[in-house]
Amino acid sequence: MLLKALLVIGVIAAIYFFFFKKSTPLTKERYDKKRKDDEETMVECESCSTYISTAEAIVVSGKFYCSTECRDKA
Repeated sequence: MLLKALLVIGVIAAIYFFFFKKSTPLTKERYDKKRKDDEETMVECESCSTYISTAEAIVVSGKFYCSTECRDKA
């Protein structure tokens, strides 16, 4: 009898956690990770066509460059 009651409680808890529990809000750690992933987006240099991350790119008039030399060539 006790085993049946525990089984019923377990099934109810499983249903609750899978279907009714709301997602957790965006915490600071998850926000920082999402932001870090966005910074690692790769873009192509307008001058030499190499790929660099947006965090390292030099942006001039909406165009991405990998270095000051490439920026000056364009």
